Amino acid sequence: MLSRVADSLYWMSRYLERAEHTARLLNVHLHGLLDQKADYVTERWERVFQSLYVDMPLDPGAKPQVMINTLVHALMFDPSFHGSILESISRARQNAREVREHISSEMWEQLNRLFLVMQQMKEHDIRNGNAYGFFQQVKDGAHLFQGVTDATNSHDQGWYFIQLGRYFERVLATVRLLEAHFEGQRRIEGVVLGNTPYMEWVDLLKSCTAFEAYCRTYSANIDPASATSFLLLHPEFPHSVRFGIGAIRRALDSLTDEIPLLRGSEALRVAGRLQATLQYDSISEIMQQNVQQYLRDISIRCTAIHEAMHNTCIAYPVEHALPS
Repeated sequence: MLSRVADSLYWMSRYLERAEHTARLLNVHLHGLLDQKADYVTERWERVFQSLYVDMPLDPGAKPQVMINTLVHALMFDPSFHGSILESISRARQNAREVREHISSEMWEQLNRLFLVMQQMKEHDIRNGNAYGFFQQVKDGAHLFQGVTDATNSHDQGWYFIQLGRYFERVLATVRLLEAHFEGQRRIEGVVLGNTPYMEWVDLLKSCTAFEAYCRTYSANIDPASATSFLLLHPEFPHSVRFGIGAIRRALDSLTDEIPLLRGSEALRVAGRLQATLQYDSISEIMQQNVQQYLRDISIRCTAIHEAMHNTCIAYPVEHALPS
């Protein structure tokens, strides 16, 4: 497979996963406004924006709700706003167009349909509750694309690069969300980590589609250690960090048969070490140390895997592709 094709499939998948994550996160926290005390609204939305790498403007003369509404709208429809849902879906579609012959017609039609829905929705007033329907369409569209991809595309090299894109984005999003959550709790004066308000942990789990699965595994009685363990270390939940790293490792392993340069590569070594760390670390040990540093270390290692994979599979020297 040409490196440009692999790169486009990888980023097509990453951008679509990013759009779905942003839609889910905004949807959860807009619903949460109904239960939030006014004193905590700004603090909680700062965490949301921080997890999405968006700076919340500090304008002492502006009302917090006005700033929040402006940023939420930009994160939905502003094509020039990096990380907005519209920008992410547009980039996913552009990458798909560049490799149109390497994806199924059903994949292209589903992604194009989602893009057209976005174009139509931005012309309508999404206030007064209409935003929730918009977010649901984005989430449903992304999930349909994943299902169509698995059902209609050959599970070959291209499919594995699609998996890499999906799970790299998902792992980094979950880690960043956890990091922002813990940092936000430290900023709130007088709040002890173990006494974090119940609804904040509910919203965190819902932001990772994890609330119902968590309740089936533990109970509706949420405590910080159990919730953190579920999102970090659960081996079977698709949005946990451990599950995502395992999926990345399996995709890289599967690609070694077609890409000999991957055998013994830095990407595989770092992915294997991180997978082992998440498999054998206990939540009690993690909670006793600096949790934010633990999360930052995961982000650093994920970035190292991405860069090593990119250098090996996409930006490799020309002489490495020539027969010896």
